[in-house]
Amino acid sequence: MDLGIKNRVALVTGASKGIGRGISVGLANEGATMLLAARSAGELETLRKEISANGREHHCFVLDLMSSDGPSKLMDAIKLKGMHPDIIVHNLGGSLGISNIFSSTEDWQRVWRLNVGIGHELNCKFIPAMIKNKWGRIVHLSTLSTATYSGNAPYISAKCALDGYIKTLSRQVAKHNVIVSAVAPGAIYTEGRYFAKLRNEDPAVLQKYLDDNLPTGRLGQPEDIAPAVALLCSDQASFMAGSIVAIDGAGK
Repeated sequence: MDLGIKNRVALVTGASKGIGRGISVGLANEGATMLLAARSAGELETLRKEISANGREHHCFVLDLMSSDGPSKLMDAIKLKGMHPDIIVHNLGGSLGISNIFSSTEDWQRVWRLNVGIGHELNCKFIPAMIKNKWGRIVHLSTLSTATYSGNAPYISAKCALDGYIKTLSRQVAKHNVIVSAVAPGAIYTEGRYFAKLRNEDPAVLQKYLDDNLPTGRLGQPEDIAPAVALLCSDQASFMAGSIVAIDGAGK
């Protein structure tokens, strides 16, 4: 299937590792020119070299999007290269280790900014040109937890807000062939994160989790997410506005 994204410019945030890295490799393999944003210069450069094997030039942007001027710095850096993304994958997200439901309002706002606010700032900057060009694809990373409500309250609340944002934004811009959607991963194995630590420190507890919660019997991998994201970034996704696609191994 021709996804129609060859020569498109794709921005991926949180691109240096895990799901973001897998998505970046997948889009590069489809012929997209990649704009890779993350904090880790070394990991980004390693990724850039890997995906440049096909001869295409890709670009790294090393910065912290959680800083107050992070999004504007990224926008300016992309503009300086004379580029504009046709595709944006908002992979940045997480709980920031804030788990207490009685955490301060400031902590809740930090989690919201990481999962919703930064993506919104970038969308506000880049969507107008997509509308003008009558083509754009924006994919956010949601989570299975918005269906199960299992996990940290600040994080789940932010992702629920994100789902509402995706649904409403998509209705505003779909008529311009700017398709806003999301994937909602379940339990994904990523080095250095919770499930990786659990596998190393207490494999029996991990196995019980798999037995109780995942009919597929395994954790997902970044490579399980990338093909669905590539489809949502493609010409084939023109009728998928507002879709939030579960990729969770029938997890619960």
